[in-house]
Amino acid sequence: MRAPSSSRFVLLLTSVALAAAWLGWLGAAALAQEAGDAGLSLFEAVRMTLSRDPNVAIDEARVESSRGALQIQSGRFDPVLSNSATSVDVEVPTGAGTSEESRTFQNIVGVTQQLRTGLSIAPQLELLRTDDPSGPGAVNEGTLSFRVRQPLLRGRGRSATAAAEDSARLGVRAAELDLSQTLSLRVLTVAAQYWSAKAALLNLEILLASEASSRELLETTRRLIEADQTPAAEQVQLEANLAAKESSRIGGERNLFAAKQDLGREIGLDGAEIAALALPADPFPFLSPAEVPPVADAGPLVAEALENRADLQAARERREGVALLLGAAENALKPQLDLIFTPSYSGLDEGAGAGSFFSPLYRNVPGLSSSLGFSLAWPLANNQARGQLLQTQSALLQNDLVVELLVKGIGADVPTALDAVRRNALQLDRAREAVRLFERAVVNEEKKLRAGTSTLLDVISQRDRLTAARQGEVSAHLAFALSLLDLRFLTGTLLAADGDASVVESSRLTTLPEREGETR
Repeated sequence: MRAPSSSRFVLLLTSVALAAAWLGWLGAAALAQEAGDAGLSLFEAVRMTLSRDPNVAIDEARVESSRGALQIQSGRFDPVLSNSATSVDVEVPTGAGTSEESRTFQNIVGVTQQLRTGLSIAPQLELLRTDDPSGPGAVNEGTLSFRVRQPLLRGRGRSATAAAEDSARLGVRAAELDLSQTLSLRVLTVAAQYWSAKAALLNLEILLASEASSRELLETTRRLIEADQTPAAEQVQLEANLAAKESSRIGGERNLFAAKQDLGREIGLDGAEIAALALPADPFPFLSPAEVPPVADAGPLVAEALENRADLQAARERREGVALLLGAAENALKPQLDLIFTPSYSGLDEGAGAGSFFSPLYRNVPGLSSSLGFSLAWPLANNQARGQLLQTQSALLQNDLVVELLVKGIGADVPTALDAVRRNALQLDRAREAVRLFERAVVNEEKKLRAGTSTLLDVISQRDRLTAARQGEVSAHLAFALSLLDLRFLTGTLLAADGDASVVESSRLTTLPEREGETR
């Protein structure tokens, strides 16, 4: 049977309305993409984060603190200059109630230097003038000595003497690696929030287009009802459909606003700056499933993670620092037995002038003298050293366990992350195919409507499925982008190898890590 002419008119207008709504969706999407080109790029979001994030500033302050700790330990080996001057006046009785004044002036200048091998040296210059009225006059004596102290047991060698300084130096390196890890974590967090905001924006565009399509259909149906070309009962269903689309659109607006606020907060912006923040403009990354290696090939990525992960490197540095302290703690259990050798010479001269005060250094010098001795200090219980050893052994064990846990975690997490990338790539591929097929289904349903073998509600249902498929594609895009970031983070390749915050390679945020022998 052929449809009556009025039905043909209804079908024609409905088909025109659907085509207009479809073109409107395409135009809205193209307009949104064009406007997005001037929006916020992922690179810019990351760059702002690294320059403004207080979390980064906190770790930078910790690096400076560790450098201060290193400087404190290095101060033990600074040369120390000392000087003392003493003047003594003594009234010497001479009998018959009289006395004469005897004056002695002494000046000692010395330098003490502790070497990192344990050896300490202390050159010293002593000048002494004695003015005795009952004697021949002012007598000047000068002595130059060079005291050398060499530990024979406790404190012998760099491993015992400079362990704290060397451990502090490793602590600086560990703090720098902590900063690199924080930078990587902040990049991961902000990039993930950027893609979440991008997904919220695309979802809102889809919901806006769906609402526009529903509104156009409702307006067309109202015109048909006014022309007595379609039953008035159709309007209620379309009004309900439009109300549902408006509700979804309002929810999409709320989600986009919240995602934008979260992005601004993660970047480190204040309220006014967040309000002025542009929307994400970069497209989602995409890889075909064939470009993602299988989990069986995760070995090179695990090896790369074991080499590059800043948190693992920091744990290893701290472990080495504690191992140095353990050697020093074991050395502290030994008695303190030092060899002391002091070569010196003295001169003597008379005279009250200023030149005579220094002349004993080169006049009347009989020759070199020296002394050799040993110094022994033996704590019988030595509880302090034993307690320090126990603490250091415990700290070393804890650091060993931290390193072991990180290594095991990397061995498990990297293959899991690679599997997520691969499966998300497959899911995205299927989601894109679903959108393509639903687009064809909508076109076919419209043809069936024009042929009189379908209804308007069937077309609306197919359009709703297409909308859901497009939202599923956005979700798959988001999951894939997040899994790429996660794989980069877990392999320690999210930032450059040196972790320099001033250099951010945007390609690292949207591509797979390079495996050994590969170039991208």
